[in-house]
Amino acid sequence: MITNTRKLLPVFTRQGMGVPLILVLLFVLLSVTSPHFLTVENLSNLLLQSVFVMVVAFGTMFVLTMGGIDLSVGSILGLCGGITGWLMMNGINMWFAILAGLALGTLIGIFNGILITKLRISPFLATFAMLYIARGLLLLFTIKEPIRNFATPAFKFIAQGKVFGIPMPVLITLVVFLLCYFLFTSTSFGRFVVAVGSNKEAAHLSGISTDSIKIRVYALSGLLAAGAGVLLTSRLTAVQPLMGTSYELDAIAAAVIGGTSMFGGKGSVVGVAIGAIILALVSNGLDLLAVNQFYRLIITGVIIVTAVGVERFTSSRTD
Repeated sequence: MITNTRKLLPVFTRQGMGVPLILVLLFVLLSVTSPHFLTVENLSNLLLQSVFVMVVAFGTMFVLTMGGIDLSVGSILGLCGGITGWLMMNGINMWFAILAGLALGTLIGIFNGILITKLRISPFLATFAMLYIARGLLLLFTIKEPIRNFATPAFKFIAQGKVFGIPMPVLITLVVFLLCYFLFTSTSFGRFVVAVGSNKEAAHLSGISTDSIKIRVYALSGLLAAGAGVLLTSRLTAVQPLMGTSYELDAIAAAVIGGTSMFGGKGSVVGVAIGAIILALVSNGLDLLAVNQFYRLIITGVIIVTAVGVERFTSSRTD
């Protein structure tokens, strides 16, 4: 019974308590230092800040767990959100435009996977090149002026509406979280991802099609980045040339803070969610405390290193 509980809630076992501990400490610290932190409006904004990175980071977690890396997700986010807005601006039905954006993200992910598996280009180089290609394509759509005046009330509702007082992006992200959690912990695909990341050769010898797993994982990463792009486009109701910039770094940070190994073989969907909230918490807290931009970068870096260090320490004590 204890084993089953740990399997279902790994982040709450002793091995995974480092990251939640950092989250609680930051929450308490900001509650004491800022009178505006515990307001309903601020906590709602905090959740909204975290969900866009969180959706991207779920895909990044799968990639890192498999032993790869995806530096193109920020540009995919911007391009797919931009394509969705551009299609709607040109009179295309909202749902078709959304599906086109999601399909494009998936196809870019598949292309990344093919470059890596069939042409044997390193994941770093393949996705780094795609970062520039996707960003360049977005610039072609927005170089003269940002894409705007396309958002219908129904499209705005996706990221600005509420259901029973809960923001729609939070509800959508919750659904994505549950699907990713099920996929990672309860399917053969999730087990194969961990196996490939742990030992690619052993996984191949055991009959796992490692190339197929890699392509599917990069497709999933592209799909989730595109989904975040559609959400962000709905939230902003405009597409800027630099939309999505640095999201790849935030997604990697959220995944690593949450206990995902950069060397493959270990990941946690719950940990990613907590990692994304920690990043949003740091940004929100520094805004409330009016910390100078130069100090913000240093403080954010220190907190990321501390969170990862605490997680690694608590994990090593139980290995």
